[in-house]
Amino acid sequence: MNGHRPATSLDRPVDVDDSEDEVSAHFARPSAGPSLRVESVPAHAQDHWLDEAETTDAPGMSFIRRFFRSSFSGSTQIITRVFGFFGTTPGKMVVGMIVLTAALLAAGLSMANSVSNRQTELNHLLTSTEPMSNSAHKLYMSLSLADTIATTGFVQAGVEPENTREQYLGAIDSAAAEATSAVLDSDDDEEYLRQLAVQIQRQLPVYTGLVEAARTNNRAGNAVGAAYMSNASAMMRDEILPAAASLFRLSSNNVSEQQDQLTRPQWVPLSGLVAALMFLGLAQYWLWRISRRRLNRGFAAATVMMVVALLWVSGTNVYTWHLGSRGFTEASTPWDSLTQARIDAQRTRTEEILALVQRRTNYNPSLEFSSTNKHISAALDDYSNSSALRTAAETSADEGSADKASADATDLSTIDEARTALQEWDEAKAHLLRALDSGNYEQALALATDSTMGAQGSGADSTGTAGSGTNQTMSSAAAFEKLDAALATLIANARDSMRSYLSESLAALNLVAAAVSLLSLLSVLAIWLGIRPRMVEYL
Repeated sequence: MNGHRPATSLDRPVDVDDSEDEVSAHFARPSAGPSLRVESVPAHAQDHWLDEAETTDAPGMSFIRRFFRSSFSGSTQIITRVFGFFGTTPGKMVVGMIVLTAALLAAGLSMANSVSNRQTELNHLLTSTEPMSNSAHKLYMSLSLADTIATTGFVQAGVEPENTREQYLGAIDSAAAEATSAVLDSDDDEEYLRQLAVQIQRQLPVYTGLVEAARTNNRAGNAVGAAYMSNASAMMRDEILPAAASLFRLSSNNVSEQQDQLTRPQWVPLSGLVAALMFLGLAQYWLWRISRRRLNRGFAAATVMMVVALLWVSGTNVYTWHLGSRGFTEASTPWDSLTQARIDAQRTRTEEILALVQRRTNYNPSLEFSSTNKHISAALDDYSNSSALRTAAETSADEGSADKASADATDLSTIDEARTALQEWDEAKAHLLRALDSGNYEQALALATDSTMGAQGSGADSTGTAGSGTNQTMSSAAAFEKLDAALATLIANARDSMRSYLSESLAALNLVAAAVSLLSLLSVLAIWLGIRPRMVEYL
């Protein structure tokens, strides 16, 4: 062998002109298998074997696996890329910003919602619950006054005066109206209050019927009129007034409980703001560790705004708590004492008139009146020594110091009038007892029912005899009316004082909800603006 391979037919040059004939002749040669001609294969399927090779799945792959692989392979890649991004420093920044944004918004909006709810509930207390309690108080006083006037009119000689009749009808009308107002805005769970009001409204017509029967028989000269009057008064004192007292006590308790709840610090929302500030501090520390920049303006601005929100809300809570735990309590103490003292005075006055109706010669109210005297004196002392006097003066006066001093002097004058009237009532009662003991019923009747005696110069002297001398004493009726008017004025001032504390608590919450929401949103905007330069450094 000389290193050259033998020449074959493939080495010869191929003529371009006869290449097509040779290819045809090559495919036309006989073979061992079945003959296959190019003309028998469709032109569009001649390369089909290449497509089959590209789309062939792995051996053993089921249809379901092929379906999920073709459907979710793109989503899986996206999720993988996202989690991979979160593992980078920019991704960690984004995650931290999302968490911090959620914390700031949750803290701010939670506090704003809590403040808004408290504002709504305080407004409900001021416009519904407290007025219902005041209506319950007016209901009791109207019922007691109606019984006193009815008894007084019964014992007066002849036809009762027109003004006495008008006072009685006015007291009954007021009681009927206040019985409705006392439960007008009651909640669904206060069914017992509504039952008490219904009981009073149901029994009030029965009482007025007994009073009218007593008046009719008294004018006809029938002795049974005194029995009717005694039964009417007993019904009032044993059934109607206790129900009114229960209604007043429960409604007053509702005011105290709601006021106590609505002036407590908002610990949960406040803790949310503190937690948001802690998140801000941790985020700034982490950002300093990775960027080596101590201060981020956006984060610093957000911190300042959240601190302002926290201090604002904390100051409001402290102020509201102070108004509730100190101011409202100090103002409500004389109000409670004065209302109870006025109730005791009304009860003592009714017993005094009933002694004349029943012509009790052994009537000795010294023990009962002594207790009433102590209650009234203690109530006046509570009013003088509490903040109610100062607040009522400031509330009722204008901004000028002279007006405030004038209002202060007016309250002091009212207290002095009440003390003087109490002393005069004590003296008049002593004259009344002497007249009853001596059998002078006409003189006792005048001392008990004539509201002009002593005030206009016609009265009894110090011995208890009628006359027009200079040493006159005021009648029990006149002294009681003077005392009751003074107590009513002081009660109204004490109530104004309590409402002023509630109004101040409500005013302290103004704009707090909107301000906290705005500061929270601005804080979120500030942290995103602050993080933007740091994220740009990695992009």
